Amino acid sequence: MTVALAPSRSSVSAGIGFACLGFALYTCMDTAVKWLSAGYPLYQVIFFNAAFGLVPMLAYAQLTGGFGQLKTRRSWLHGVRAALALIGSFTCFHAYSVMPIADVYAILFCAPLLITALSVPILGESVGWRRWSAVGVGFIGVMVMLRPGAGMANPAILGALFSAVANALGFLLLRRFIATENRITFGFYASAATAIATGLMILVFGGVMPALNDLLPIAIGGMLGGSAYLFVTNAYRQAPAAVVAPFQYTQMIWGVLSGYLLWQDVPDTTMLIGCAIVIASGLYILHRETVRQAPVAQGATPAGTVASAASPIKTT
Repeated sequence: MTVALAPSRSSVSAGIGFACLGFALYTCMDTAVKWLSAGYPLYQVIFFNAAFGLVPMLAYAQLTGGFGQLKTRRSWLHGVRAALALIGSFTCFHAYSVMPIADVYAILFCAPLLITALSVPILGESVGWRRWSAVGVGFIGVMVMLRPGAGMANPAILGALFSAVANALGFLLLRRFIATENRITFGFYASAATAIATGLMILVFGGVMPALNDLLPIAIGGMLGGSAYLFVTNAYRQAPAAVVAPFQYTQMIWGVLSGYLLWQDVPDTTMLIGCAIVIASGLYILHRETVRQAPVAQGATPAGTVASAASPIKTT
């Protein structure tokens, strides 16, 4: 048995840098979505985001080997992921439109718990009692945030939770097939299909002509989302998932900051307590995943090639 070589210090540093930048850009995109949702139909906002998100992806594909790398033999796979991305976009973007960004993030952070739980029936993985315990504790945190009897009546909160489920399912498919599919295809086909579907909705149901002062946030928001996907996927390419994944939680910092500066939103104590429980559970699951997979045996996937089950890559 041989052990995979650990990534160099410079590679890990680059991965951390890519992760911090990528997750910060995701928050910029989400802020643009919330800003635009007040004046445009939701399907039109999703169209803007997906269509402009294709620009950096196409540019990256051209610069790193040409458009040929976007070819795939698994159209069904990308069709399923595109459907999950479309549904997740509607539920998540609706939540952004009526809730503080930080509150939506707190609920979305339960995705690693869902990934761990769903990896048993979908991937056939074995989950030990420690990780099951962490999942259970994490869902207690989710219930604290949902406030049964009060929050459960809020469709936006349920939408954010459903978006976390869609994100988890999409990531499990990515994890299952990433070894034989170019990583960029997952983001490209999801965005392309979403743009086509919502573009047809605009033709059928009508849209709103963008105001001149909205054109810049429309374009920048979408391109930042596409760029964020590229930065985060490259972060996992440069550094082990155990190093990269925790930086996803920095989105809470940026979400609180943008929400306060633009809308004077401040998360309440109950939401913060629930979020802290979920984050702690996710980090423990990541720790157990890292312990379980080390050392990497010959024939296994080297560290950093596939994100761990506790670190979903956002594609919506």
